Amino acid sequence: MALSVPISAQISSNQLFPSSKWYIGADAGISFGRGTFCSFGTDKTRVGYGFGLLSGYRINSFLSTEADLHYSHLGLGAYDCCKDLYFADGNRYYAPLTGVKNYRYGDIFSTVNLYELDLRLNIDFVKMFHSESRWSFLLSPAVYGVASKATVKATEGENEVLKGDAQTHFGVGGDLGVGYQVSPRVNLRLYTGMTYLTGKGIDAMPQVDHKINYTWDTGVKVTFALGRSGKNKKQKSVAVITVALQPTEVAQSEQPAVYDEAPQPKTEAKIEVPQPKQVANQPTEKVVYETAIYFSRNQCEYIEESEYKTTVELLKALAEHPETQITLVGWADKTGIEARNETISARRAETVKRYLINKGIAAERISTESKGVDTQAADDNKARRAEIRLLIIEN
Repeated sequence: MALSVPISAQISSNQLFPSSKWYIGADAGISFGRGTFCSFGTDKTRVGYGFGLLSGYRINSFLSTEADLHYSHLGLGAYDCCKDLYFADGNRYYAPLTGVKNYRYGDIFSTVNLYELDLRLNIDFVKMFHSESRWSFLLSPAVYGVASKATVKATEGENEVLKGDAQTHFGVGGDLGVGYQVSPRVNLRLYTGMTYLTGKGIDAMPQVDHKINYTWDTGVKVTFALGRSGKNKKQKSVAVITVALQPTEVAQSEQPAVYDEAPQPKTEAKIEVPQPKQVANQPTEKVVYETAIYFSRNQCEYIEESEYKTTVELLKALAEHPETQITLVGWADKTGIEARNETISARRAETVKRYLINKGIAAERISTESKGVDTQAADDNKARRAEIRLLIIEN
């Protein structure tokens, strides 16, 4: 009879080095602003600076959220259209005001300190379509809570003219960013963005003609993934394969010959000499590439960061030899009990197999084997491994 046996294939949802969902980072760059005064003043351009700390959480491969605590220092001067106005008694005038100290707009500037807390959503358009790409392009809408403190000074000698009150602002805006995954944990990102602020002017000057209030920042962010990379053991069933066991012929037992007791006439016996059978050439295996991926003690569930270079070279070899068969042999060190070591060595081979399947390698090209403890290894670090060979079968 033919039997149908369902076999459920399990494939891990892990990527090669899926970083921990949580990460931290820092950013630094240059800052500009516009209010009643602006960074591109009539006398010169004043380049500000900023820096901050951030933390983030990856929702999936292309969405993440971030919270950023940021400090900026800006210098703002008069617009060219307003350089001949006068500032006196906390107000703006078209001509000097008698009886009080007057300052021409072109002869003063404002220094501004900004303290920002922002929450943003990062949308990575590259990862939407190529989740394994090292590059990313992010659109990051954000909301801001900002506290500002400004001081107005004279351009000559930088004597203090006015010390403004602390202001609070609500802001909306966002960034555009281009990122690159330097290593499995470290990401480098260049960004630029604008923030529009509500409330009074950030420069402590009277808002009459120019009532806009925004900042522009550009710089670099460096983030570092927390936790243990790749420790996601969740698996999902992706296929059920039915294997039909075909009936086989059952050899009948040989029956003994039965002879009659009556005498038989003698005949000449003809003996057939069996001819030697032609033996087909046995296929041979040619190894075109071999390497090994090493694991930490008692670890068999994921490929570690230290093996990144090995996996890159392995994928390159697979691309160069698409016709090969792949054998994976798992090994364990001599510590621990024998049954446990057998299991660990088998799971190390299966972990590499799952990784290759996730990379698009056909499952039927891959065979796995468990060898248990390697007693011949130079040390335990060399024993804990999965050996990988690419073979060409030649007839």
